Amino acid sequence: MAERLHFGQAAEALHITQPALSRQIRQLEHDVGVDLFVRTSREVTLTPAGEQLLHDAGRLLAASHAARDRARRAGEDGRHLTVGFMLGIDTAPALRCFAERHPDVIIHLKRLRWKDYGRALLDGRVDVGFVRLPLASDGLSTMFLYNEPFTVALPADHPLAGKTSLSIDDIADEPVLHYADAEADPAWNAFWRIDPRPDGTRPRSGPVVHDIEEIVEYVRAGRGVAFLPPAITSLFPRPRVTYVPVADAPLGGVVLAWDSTRHSPLIAALAEAILETGPLGR
Repeated sequence: MAERLHFGQAAEALHITQPALSRQIRQLEHDVGVDLFVRTSREVTLTPAGEQLLHDAGRLLAASHAARDRARRAGEDGRHLTVGFMLGIDTAPALRCFAERHPDVIIHLKRLRWKDYGRALLDGRVDVGFVRLPLASDGLSTMFLYNEPFTVALPADHPLAGKTSLSIDDIADEPVLHYADAEADPAWNAFWRIDPRPDGTRPRSGPVVHDIEEIVEYVRAGRGVAFLPPAITSLFPRPRVTYVPVADAPLGGVVLAWDSTRHSPLIAALAEAILETGPLGR
């Protein structure tokens, strides 16, 4: 109801009658002790209390789902481990080692994206993840794995595309693609855009992007440049796109991350497998 602000549409979406929905909302307002909606003959709007409850509801629901998923996994006798991963991080050696040591455990793999990997680790969608820094959420424990250098994605006909290495100053005037603010953690945008630069200046903003495919297409079209780790660029060789190392860019970091409130022997076993197989991505 809070999302649609229309009793008829909300009732239809919930598969209940409109009077039943109205009664439930009145009961909720009674339980909370404040009005959540302003109702007029023309429209329905949220009160400040309603807006606050809507803001908190997502977090509360996520916590509820996480508790449910953890209970389900606990009831499965510890036989399932859901492992999240980001593109370009080679998880295979560690997972093979883990599987050999724990053949009774079923491993589920789930791709994690920069826009929601922190939430996925906290809300129970994955038990543990191979992810890039910076972390998008508090409440996570980490095990450092390795550092990654930066490359810059340039159009193949760019004057600097033939260089073997570049500095940040070389591309200071180029617009840098911007991860969608509604999806990206501000710290993620700042780090992967090198914003601010070492001299304190801010990069020019290029178009907003939502995924790696959009990044590549905008670069191909000459609309902006993007900083990416080599492990990503090796997966996306494209005509009319060149990737050049940036010698003085900060190093990125790859970590194993999990909810700090969880104490799972399977996560500990995966960490041991990583230590035995050696650094990933090398």
